[in-house]
Amino acid sequence: MLLVEEADYNLLGRDLMVALGIKLIVKDSKLIVSLYKLTLEDKKEINLKVWHTGREAGRLEMEPILIEIERPEDPMRVKQYPISLEGRRGLKPIIEDLIAKGILEPCMSQHNTPILAIRKTDGSYRLVQDLRAVNERTKTWFPMVANPYTLLNRVSPEDIWYSVIDLKDAFWTCLLAEGSRGYFAFEWEDPDTNRKQQLRWASLPQGFVDSPNLFGQALEELLSQFSPREGTKILQYVYDLLIVGQEEGNVKACTISLLNFLGEKGLKVSKSKLQFAEPEVKYLGHWITKGKKRLDPERVAGIIELPAPRNKRQVRQLLGLLGYCQQWIEGYSEKVKFLYEKLTTDKLKWTEQDKRELRHLKEALIAAPVLSLPDVKRKFQLFIDVSNHTAHGVLTQDWAGDKKTCGLYLKIAISSKQGMAHMPTGNCGSSPASGRS
Repeated sequence: MLLVEEADYNLLGRDLMVALGIKLIVKDSKLIVSLYKLTLEDKKEINLKVWHTGREAGRLEMEPILIEIERPEDPMRVKQYPISLEGRRGLKPIIEDLIAKGILEPCMSQHNTPILAIRKTDGSYRLVQDLRAVNERTKTWFPMVANPYTLLNRVSPEDIWYSVIDLKDAFWTCLLAEGSRGYFAFEWEDPDTNRKQQLRWASLPQGFVDSPNLFGQALEELLSQFSPREGTKILQYVYDLLIVGQEEGNVKACTISLLNFLGEKGLKVSKSKLQFAEPEVKYLGHWITKGKKRLDPERVAGIIELPAPRNKRQVRQLLGLLGYCQQWIEGYSEKVKFLYEKLTTDKLKWTEQDKRELRHLKEALIAAPVLSLPDVKRKFQLFIDVSNHTAHGVLTQDWAGDKKTCGLYLKIAISSKQGMAHMPTGNCGSSPASGRS
C-alpha cells in the first residue's frame, strides 16, 4: 500500500479498497480508516437498477416539460466561442455518449447559444453551455426550492443516524416538450471530420435557470407517494436527500426502501457518494452529527483561498459564498457591509482598508463555531441587539444548564441599489422566550 497525504486517493491497492468500500484519509498527520457500511446483506435488498453505471440514463415517467420564453418570435442567436482542437476532442466522447442516451439530439433550430470545453484537474473535459441568453428570456415559475437555512431545523437532536442519497444527472431524467427543445440548441464541430451541425437538449439542461425548481417539484411530487419508515424523516433539497432517525435499523430500512423506490421510478443514484446509516454525514456543505452542525472545512478553505475581487461580478460571487455561511459568523452584517458598498460605486477600487476588512472576515470564518440543531419541542431564547441600522440576533436553547447557540442572525438596512442582506427566519421553537443582550 502506497499512501500519499496530498493525494485524494491511494496510489497502490486502490482497486481492492474501492471494491471493499474502504477509505484511508490522512488528517492532521493521523491515519483515519473509513469503512463502507453497506453490507453484502444490504446490497442484496437493493435493486441494482437504481445504481448509476454510466451505461444508461435515468428517466422519470412524467409529462414532458414545456418552457415558455418572452418574444419567442425573436430568435436567440449567440455565436459559438472558439474551442481548441484539444477541447473539441475532449468533448467528443461526452457528446457522442449523450446522443446515444437520447439526452442530446441533432436538430435545425432558429436559436443558438455557445458551449465551452472546461478542462478539469484530471485532464478530462466538461461540457458547459452558456445559457444566459435563454435564462434572461425564460418565463420562470415561482421558486419552490427549500430554504437551506431552515431545512435542517427539521432535524432534531434526537435524530442521531443519517443517510444521504445523491441523485446522479437528475435534471436529465426530465424530458423537455418537443416545442421547447429548440431553445437549447448549440453548434458542434466534430474534431475529426470538421462537420458542423446543431444539437439540442431533449432533457432539462444543466445551467438552465429553472432546472433546479422544475426537477425539485417533480421529485417532491414523486416522494409524496413514498411512505417513510416510522421514526424516520426525509429531507429534500433539489436532488440531495437526507434520511434521519433515532434508530440505526430504521434509517437503514428506510434508506433501502427509498433506493428501491427511486430505482423503480427511473432515477439513478451515485453509489460512491451514498452515505449509509452513519452517525455523521456531509449534507449541503454541512457536517451533521448528534445535535450539531458545522461548516464543511472544504467549503471554508475554498473561500479562504479566494483572492480579492477585481470587479463587481466577483464581489457578488463572494457575497453569495459568504452568505451561505452567515449563521456561523458573528456580526456578519457589519463585516460584509464594505462589500455591499462596493456595488454602489461606478468603478471598483480595492484599498488597504478593504484588504484588512476581508482578512478579518476570513478569520471569522476560520473560527466559525459548531452550532446546535434547534429542538422544536423546547423553548428557545432569541437575544437581539440593534445598533447602527443593524439588527443582530443569537438563537439559543437550554441544554444541561448551559445556553447552546443554534444560530447567529442579522439584518442590515442598506439602500435598494445594494440590496438587502438576508436574515434567515423560520419556526425554530414553540412558546419562545426572548431576551435582549
